[in-house]
Parts: sequence; structure tokens; C-alpha cells
Amino acid sequence: MKASVIVSTLFGSAAIAHPGMGKAMEEIKQIAKRQFQPSTEMLGELKTLTDSQLSTTGKAIKAILLGTGSPIDTTTFYTAPSGGKDAAACKADRCCVWKYIANDMRAVMFQNGVCTNIARGSIRLGFHDAATWTKTTPIGQGGADGSIILSGTEMSRGENSALIPIGPVYTAWHNTYKSYGVTMADLIQFGAKVAAGSCPGGPRIRHFVGRVDNPNANPAGLLPSPFANASTILTTFAAKTIGPGGVVALLGAHTASRQTVIDPTQVGAAQDSTPGRWDQNYFSETINPNTPSTIVKFQSDINIANDAVTSPVWTQFTNNKAAWDTAYAAEYIRMSLMGFQDINGMVECTKVMPSVLPL
Repeated sequence: MKASVIVSTLFGSAAIAHPGMGKAMEEIKQIAKRQFQPSTEMLGELKTLTDSQLSTTGKAIKAILLGTGSPIDTTTFYTAPSGGKDAAACKADRCCVWKYIANDMRAVMFQNGVCTNIARGSIRLGFHDAATWTKTTPIGQGGADGSIILSGTEMSRGENSALIPIGPVYTAWHNTYKSYGVTMADLIQFGAKVAAGSCPGGPRIRHFVGRVDNPNANPAGLLPSPFANASTILTTFAAKTIGPGGVVALLGAHTASRQTVIDPTQVGAAQDSTPGRWDQNYFSETINPNTPSTIVKFQSDINIANDAVTSPVWTQFTNNKAAWDTAYAAEYIRMSLMGFQDINGMVECTKVMPSVLPL
């Protein structure tokens, strides 16, 4: 019995005792246990450092990775000092220059009331740079390190072909700001978070800087196929410390997606009816057989939506946007730290993130 059927039965009719009631209630309990559970494996040197060795930032990140800290901040804001980014007061604050970057990004990621192609390309770029990593990847050879652009070869891979137009955008930003100590690795992950928040309704995700660039290409073959079955997808992400609920949360970013290579007959087609907004239509429409044919559904997404392990979480996020936003923010912070070893030495720059745009 599917979760949605059980839940609607439970709340849609009066309880009537029958011989199978005990078994049904046990099934409901098991389904409840399969509601979203955060990924909790540690990353980098946080796996070995004691709490007494952690910096303030290290403690904050560890809490987020454990699922106990808030991954979203809607209250802490920053005004850059007068004099511009070259002013001494700005240079004295490592986060100051990021305020200028945030302004540049928001200007092209949010236009005419919706998020743009640069925003959706930025979200995808962040995923594809970070996800070339697993728990067995040698240190310094994978993860969120900017190599997707800096290597000059990763972009030629088939899974990255849709990202080719966004490459020059980030190269230009990097050329503008690298003299201020901005790495491509940090720039890409910052952009992915600004982009999600540039879609009306998107979360204001906490951000930490300090990543190191890598000019060498990361390992190939570590991104799941859009045609993969659920078991393969879950195994692929488990190797990256992301659990089943995290997979569902991250897939929700397809709410802002327009595909360009999966179906050549529908280039630019969206994966839900409102690709300019960060809403739950992707979750509901992926499992709705009556959605218009103009909406493209990846077979891998359909497989996850209907898998026994992940379908309860899919239903939960369909019905609870706040739960999805929080889960996405936490799991993406995890993604953005993959492969980096000096997490404890990072600096939090959430204060420069643009404000939330109402849905």
C-alpha cells in the first residue's frame, strides 16, 4: 500500500476496527519512520577533530551536518562600508567583497519577477562541480574545487554540455574578483546558493568561504544518469554521504530546471509548470500522470518518486514546503563542502546573502 493511500485513508475516514488494523497501523508507523531523515556523516577533518578543537564556524557546520543546526538564515544582514570594495574597511572584512559579488549575481539571476537561465545554470554548476567526489576519492582529487571550469576539460563531458554557456559567466566574475582572494571553488558554491534564493520562494542558505581551487580535472563517471533506477541513484549518493531523504531534497532543485539535452525535441522545456519560482510543483507534477506534455520528466526522478524508500519523503515535501526548504539547504551545504579538508578554518559569510524573495 502506497504512503499517500494510507495517509488519505487514515485522515479521510472514521477509524473502523477490523482484523487487519494492527498490521495496517504497523505499516503506517514504518512509513512515518521513513519521513525525511537528514544525512549525518561528517566531512573533512570534522571526522577527527574533537569539539574542543572546533572553531566557531567548525561548530556551526558540524551542527548543520548532524541535522541539529539551522541551515537557513533570514535575519543576519550586512551593509558594506563606504568607499567600495577597495576601501580599507572592506578589505579588513573577508566577507565584504562577497557583498559586491552577491549584488552582481542577484542582478542577473532575478529579473522580471522570476529567476533566470543564469540562476538555473548556477544551481546545476554547483552540483556538478561538487558531486565529482565520493568517500573513497583521494584527497585533493575531487569535490567542490572549481575544477569544472578551471581544468578546461570537465566541461567537455556529456553530463556537463548544458553548462557550457554558464562557464564564461563565472570566468568573468572570477577574473573580476580573484585579486581580492576569491577562489573559483567558493564562487561556484556561492553562486549556487544565491541562485536558489533568486527564485521567488527560495531559501536563504548559510554560506562559508575558504575552499581551495584545483586546476586538474576531477574523476569522471560520478554523476548519476537521468535514466538510472532508484537503487543506482541511492547508491551513488550514499557514496557521497547523502542519504535517501537528502536525494529527494536535492532533486527538488529541478523546480527551476529547463532541460536542454535529455529530450532534443523539447530544448528549453521545464521540469514543472513554474520554472521561475522555487515551489513544490515539481514534486506534485512529477507524479501526476496528467501534467502537460510540455513538462519534461526525467525517468530517474520518476523512479525516486515511486520508490518504496523515498516515496514517503517525496509526499512529505509535496505537502510541506518549509520541511523541503530546510532539508534542501542542509543537504546542499553538505554538497558544497565535499572534498574539502579545512572546514574548521572556513569563515561564515551568510550575512552578505541577498534577501529572501517571496513566492
